[in-house]
Amino acid sequence: MGYDFWIIDLFRQRDLLLASLREWRPSAIVTEYLEGLTEALLELGCPVVLVPSDQPVKGAHHVDIDDLAIGRLAAEHLVARGYTKFAFVGRGDAHYAKQRLKGFQSVVGEVPVYWEEFRDWRQYDEYWRDPDEDMVGWLAQQATPLGIFSAHDPTGRHVLEAAAQAGLEVPFAVGVISANDDETVCEMARPALSSIKLPWRRLAADVVQLLEAVWAGSPPAGPLLEQPLEIVARGSSSYEAVGDPVVRRAMQMLVEGIANIASVEEWAARVGVSRRVLERRFQTSLGRSPHAMMLHERIERAKKLLTSSDLPVSLIAERCGFQSNERLTVNFRELVGVPPVMFRRGGKG
Repeated sequence: MGYDFWIIDLFRQRDLLLASLREWRPSAIVTEYLEGLTEALLELGCPVVLVPSDQPVKGAHHVDIDDLAIGRLAAEHLVARGYTKFAFVGRGDAHYAKQRLKGFQSVVGEVPVYWEEFRDWRQYDEYWRDPDEDMVGWLAQQATPLGIFSAHDPTGRHVLEAAAQAGLEVPFAVGVISANDDETVCEMARPALSSIKLPWRRLAADVVQLLEAVWAGSPPAGPLLEQPLEIVARGSSSYEAVGDPVVRRAMQMLVEGIANIASVEEWAARVGVSRRVLERRFQTSLGRSPHAMMLHERIERAKKLLTSSDLPVSLIAERCGFQSNERLTVNFRELVGVPPVMFRRGGKG
């Protein structure tokens, strides 16, 4: 069944907006949360879906990204990159930022937090304004090397500029990852900003699914949450932050030629050390074994190829250094929770 969607400017004069909606009598309203106005929309009597939001609003339905999972993924990325000190930057008035911080701290514990001042998005200045002097001073006071998770990409760009003004080299002294993966913002940052790719298109499908359930008399008990897709690693969080030169060289070698390294023994030989030395130095620097890091990088590469290409899974397995499609599937299911084909379906849906 097809649906007709009307796009309405919610920033028009409130009384005229509500009068028009009463006259048009929509079957449902899909909107962001706007304090005061959302409550008035709920009084119209039709279902109201808030996107993206899971902040409880009585009478509304919610579709959102799992912000706790975003925070956890950011923390795991920075830990894998060799950072041992961490911090968070975000907007203090944003519910999603507080959730992402909570997920981040569930992995790395309590961290220093800088709450950035909100700027009116309609002027687009959050994308292009300079970082405030307070952020520069705050960064200069932090112990390094420091892994920073910024709640979204514009804030991440501000952090990179503040680090430059504070004289902190990225990614050696400060590494940064953000979320949303706005390619324009991320690629124009210097260095390019690592970010977590989110399934925005799936939210639209979720809205339709939710509304059909509501109209059928079976509304979901809670918000529909989509999982983040993958980390898009760029220059702001490379392995150059690892202090041990042997581990740093090994990780750079792995990232550049993952399909051509068959075993930890071969990897150690290429680096110029024994397997025992490589094991010891990885545990000291990263808290993980070389085998665990190799598997982590292979799975991350597979996730990226699954969501960004139409390559068959067998060819993806080969390009990621797995000996067979079956080995990729077993390891992928164990670490990600679903087989590669299901992950690809969810990431491209």
